[in-house]
Amino acid sequence: MKNKNILVTGVAGMIGSHLIDTLLQKNYKVVGIDNLSFGKLENIKHNIGNPNFTFYRVDVTDADALKMLAKDADVIIHLAAFKKIGEKDAAMPTFDINGKGTENVLEAAKMWGCKVVYASTSDVYGMSPELPLNEDGDLLIGPSMIRRWAYAVSKLYGEQMAFAYHHDYGVPVVVIRYFGGYSPRSSFAWSGGHVPIFIRSILNNEAVTIHGDGSQTRSMGFVTDLVNGTVLAMENEGAVGEIINIGNDEELSVLDCAKLIHKVANTGHELKINFVPMAEVFGKYKDIMRRIPDLSKAKKILGYEPKVKFEESIRITIKEIFSK
Repeated sequence: MKNKNILVTGVAGMIGSHLIDTLLQKNYKVVGIDNLSFGKLENIKHNIGNPNFTFYRVDVTDADALKMLAKDADVIIHLAAFKKIGEKDAAMPTFDINGKGTENVLEAAKMWGCKVVYASTSDVYGMSPELPLNEDGDLLIGPSMIRRWAYAVSKLYGEQMAFAYHHDYGVPVVVIRYFGGYSPRSSFAWSGGHVPIFIRSILNNEAVTIHGDGSQTRSMGFVTDLVNGTVLAMENEGAVGEIINIGNDEELSVLDCAKLIHKVANTGHELKINFVPMAEVFGKYKDIMRRIPDLSKAKKILGYEPKVKFEESIRITIKEIFSK
């Protein structure tokens, strides 16, 4: 894979911006695209001017631009996505971007013979009770009338489409299911997950908003582990045709997460928590109470192993925020 050309969609987002740092360090040539609706130029500005990196402000729904930019690409890493959060949010952008955008990526890959690494999400497991969540396990999605499932369904549709292009047209694809991740470049909106929101609230001596009673658990990984798994999936031909969980299997409740961040931040202020009933945010949607990945497949195929423990990653994130 040395000196090959990589096209990254959603390059200015949290994962994308850290990914290109690693790809450029490994001497890959990278073309990155982002419409900057969520991603920020600030995340990639230190790589602007690098002769091995070119950035274009392009939306993945622009099929013609994608086909043109993918012409010289050996691999497309498709990170760009739109996440609907609450019941009051419009659902169509989620389907349009995650559906049509993914189809455009796969069409470009089919045209030019590119490998595709498709970034899916642990949300597709839905309310599955089979823990830890395994790639071969059944998925349990809630009622269609609850629009909160739009994101999970759109990403699952993307997975199915990726494998259709693989089986029907011979496009080499790898599907990676990210479990939660964060870094100092995370979005401080709910689409970026609860960890950066909690960090900001605690550092600003504001109340931490927790949906429900906080007993729901998550397995949150630091971005360097997510990036490492992504690069391994890209470089490993044995991953083609597979779905692989990428993340951290360190499980922690949302409430305990807030307490740990408060301890590490050591602001001298008391921890303030604002518990918000689920129904106020998500309507009839039932939150997924436990989410922990089975990483045995990633370990076997990719040699993947998460390296950064949760407490350490919180220290790294807070330190970098203070250094700015």
